[in-house]
Amino acid sequence: MSKKFHIFSNTDDTSNRIVREVIAKMTAIGYEASDTEKDVNLIFCIGGDGALLRLLRRYKFPEAPIVGINTGHLGFFQEITMDGIDEFIELLGKGDYHIQEYIGLNADVYTDEGVKSYLAINEIVIRGEGERLMHLDIKIQDDDIARFSGDGVLICTPAGSTAYNYALGGVIVDPVVDMLQITPMAPVNNVAYRSFTSGIIVPTQTSIEIMPVDNEYKTVVVIQDGRIVESGSVKRVVVRVGEKKAKIVRFSNYDFWKKVKDKIIG
Repeated sequence: MSKKFHIFSNTDDTSNRIVREVIAKMTAIGYEASDTEKDVNLIFCIGGDGALLRLLRRYKFPEAPIVGINTGHLGFFQEITMDGIDEFIELLGKGDYHIQEYIGLNADVYTDEGVKSYLAINEIVIRGEGERLMHLDIKIQDDDIARFSGDGVLICTPAGSTAYNYALGGVIVDPVVDMLQITPMAPVNNVAYRSFTSGIIVPTQTSIEIMPVDNEYKTVVVIQDGRIVESGSVKRVVVRVGEKKAKIVRFSNYDFWKKVKDKIIG
């Protein structure tokens, strides 16, 4: 039976050239290109980290492992450079690679219209519109933890700890660690309002519930991996680890902390 692969790609000239190169090289070793992500052995993601996020949203965390080829800017998730395709094909033939699994977040957003669910690999953000001060009640495993006042809160996976979370002052976490992080966004502390000012770390089996206070007069914005998915009268948001995981192909010499140093810290 022929092995199959699928390509998800940016549409710029460089990415289109890499698409043609990947198809030629993979078919030469006996693989068949497929127009769909279903029932394939590999999915190539050609682009930057944004392309990978779009792939995961569109395919809802596919079953096939993903091979990232970076033609974008940062390329933190991507494993291969444009010059590394031949090396990957050689290692593929030898079986000299492994698949790293990344947990995702499932956010159930409750509004007047009902409930919508969203999947994220990096983070879910609940905040106000513009510069509005938000008051949010936070529950962890049905226990009332805090009333937060500030711009909002971010809930991230270990994979997302190097993204927006890091810019907010959250900690970087190795993806092999099973945890979720709740990071405050511009917390307010004065005689009227008290808020937690540092991140909260919880186990992956934890359910986190965010409930806007007096939100009928304020617009609540819910952001999934940098994309606004809800903006209006949000009643509550329940975030927990999703059932599906993102599967990323890694070489045997993959080093998370070296990538952090090279790509993030510099």
